Amino acid sequence: MIQPTFLSFLTLAFATGAVDARYLPTIQQRWDVSDLVCIGEVTTPVRTGITGFIDGSDRDQMSADIDLQICFKGDRPNPTKIRAFDYAVFAQKDLEGRSGYGYSGPPTGFARKGRNLLFLRRTNVPGEYETSVLIYATAIPLADQPPIYPAAGSAQFTRVVVTRELEAALLQEDRGRGDDNISDIDYLFDWLGVQDGIAELSRFSKSVPRAVRCDLAVALLSRELQSYEPEVISLLLDSSAPDWKRENAARALGRSGTDAALAPLRQISIQPAKTDELESLREVSKESLHSLEQRLRVSNH
Repeated sequence: MIQPTFLSFLTLAFATGAVDARYLPTIQQRWDVSDLVCIGEVTTPVRTGITGFIDGSDRDQMSADIDLQICFKGDRPNPTKIRAFDYAVFAQKDLEGRSGYGYSGPPTGFARKGRNLLFLRRTNVPGEYETSVLIYATAIPLADQPPIYPAAGSAQFTRVVVTRELEAALLQEDRGRGDDNISDIDYLFDWLGVQDGIAELSRFSKSVPRAVRCDLAVALLSRELQSYEPEVISLLLDSSAPDWKRENAARALGRSGTDAALAPLRQISIQPAKTDELESLREVSKESLHSLEQRLRVSNH
């Protein structure tokens, strides 16, 4: 009896306007295709045992229980505990007898356990929703504890709350993947726009730990704010920092650095590399040095 129920659910989902399985990179794009945009506490997503043929491949259905905390779009369901569905990038049955699998494409995934900004669409079953874009990542992980919110109903309430949530996420360490801070900074620029994002993050950077401040400096230098170059150079030369963050610093200096970045990039590009990570850093620094030298040469003529 499960399979007919699933087919009915899937047919309805697409018949009611669900978008094709395609990655939507911006918050606004996800917002526009959603019936419900909320912050909620999500349980660990699990496979339901159902497999659907979606976007040319078999994919396992996933589900999670969600306790909604605040909603920005759509009527907040009552009760606030709902169930949501998505689909994995592959079906486990297709991996039988294989040692692993490969995937290359946009980020995938349902939602991480804990608080998330969620983008959902209605189904025909009360209390059940599906992610607004199947297969590809839409939910944005947030900090375990919410920040202080402005008064409800105040001007720009939603804009301020989402901004504070993304900033709180930046400040929480160990949220499961190394590039969280970079993604959160990109979301902030996406949410606020470039000019407002620069103003907000310039203000925010004055009161954050050094590791976060360095990430912000890389993002701000990449948007042509040369006053952050010394902090980015410091990150590049910091052997205690993660090598991938130092690579980000090298790239930013290659795109937006000044004469002051030439010597640091040259130093890293010729130093001995004892690990694969340091070899990658050296190569990125070498490429960035070449880009910076060319750019400065053109600008000086």
